[in-house]
Amino acid sequence: MSYMRVVVRPRWIVFSVLVAFVSVACIFLGFWQLSRLDERRASNAVLVSRLAREPIRLEDLRSALAPEQGIEVDPADYEHTKVTATGRLSDRGRVLVRSQVVNGQAGVHGVYAMELDDGTAVLVNVGWFPLDVEIGSIADAFGQSGQVDVTGLVRADQKRPALGRAEPPGPLDTVARIDIDRIQQQVELPLLPFWIQLVEPHDPGRLPIPVGLPELGEGPHLSYAVQWFSFGAVAVIGYVALMRRELRPGRRRKARETD
Repeated sequence: MSYMRVVVRPRWIVFSVLVAFVSVACIFLGFWQLSRLDERRASNAVLVSRLAREPIRLEDLRSALAPEQGIEVDPADYEHTKVTATGRLSDRGRVLVRSQVVNGQAGVHGVYAMELDDGTAVLVNVGWFPLDVEIGSIADAFGQSGQVDVTGLVRADQKRPALGRAEPPGPLDTVARIDIDRIQQQVELPLLPFWIQLVEPHDPGRLPIPVGLPELGEGPHLSYAVQWFSFGAVAVIGYVALMRRELRPGRRRKARETD
């Protein structure tokens, strides 16, 4: 009965509802982080499988991306698949992806159009250049002819977010992302709907430095889940502790006198 007299007081009703809300919210957020962890592990498994496979030819990839019975195939379904391609890297339409950091040093990624034999082109991110280096012709890094055999990872188009800043009109020298439709405006040949992240060739003693392979870590999701569950437990334990304190004989007598 003493317990019921306490919990029906207005301030304890409000406090009880607040603790219940916080506890349920923390439990929900904890399980949400665990679901994110499961998604990350599944994604890592797919990534490991794709990186372990032998590279496929660009021609085979294009055949796989061809619409089947009118249904478009999303290049993102082949994200991080290894691919080989042969073509000529061109300085025309080159863009630099800004705000790229390697070992604490600011720089850019160089993105060039690789001209293919069939009159199309594919964008290739050849790697990182530091800001204090003047970037010359692509022939300086890959030979005077520009003709090169590359091995890289298939990467999906990076569309501008709905609330993202739009690139200015006209030819671009630097960009925030590899948005193929936007870069197409300054490349004469039609671009394929994906780009290639260069892996080979790679000369460790020369620029550019190829972008590293994607990390396989599980991220902070498990620690976040533990934190959320802990917050929920603290709320319940604190509530119980305060309730026990409120139900002590001395405090009940004082509360009755106050009432």
